[in-house]
Amino acid sequence: MKAEEKAFLETMKKFRKLHISSMLPGINSGDFAVMKTIDHCTKEQEVQCVKVSDLVKNMRVAAPAVSRCLKSLEGKEYIVRTVDTKDRRNTYVELTEKGKQVLIETEEIFNSFTDAVFGEMGSENMQALNAYLDKLLQTAQREIEKRKIEHRKGAADSEKNI
Repeated sequence: MKAEEKAFLETMKKFRKLHISSMLPGINSGDFAVMKTIDHCTKEQEVQCVKVSDLVKNMRVAAPAVSRCLKSLEGKEYIVRTVDTKDRRNTYVELTEKGKQVLIETEEIFNSFTDAVFGEMGSENMQALNAYLDKLLQTAQREIEKRKIEHRKGAADSEKNI
């Protein structure tokens, strides 16, 4: 592995270890993501509560992980769950007033943090960084697709030889 590749991967590893949730009010980043998604879905669908299955689809996270997070949020009284009386297979969740308040407070903390960090970096640097990261992402996506096609072609060729 080249030095610049290793340095990039090490930096990404450090970002994952930032522990941003340490500055949040009694919730972790998973809790925040679930609460934010509940808020987003209820506003988007113009409803009071959202199906757990819709929450899982929107988050693209395994259902058991979402369920564990919901149990934690329910214990903190940030959400309430209700079962559909007409179809018991459907469970709905909604933010409580306490949950809405924590979400607002968390968003304010997070926004203040990002404003400070990005402000110190400067607009020009952030635009350049975003452009480079976008180019890196597009390059990685193309390479993944190319390798998928090569893998499928290789698998098809080996099946022909059987």
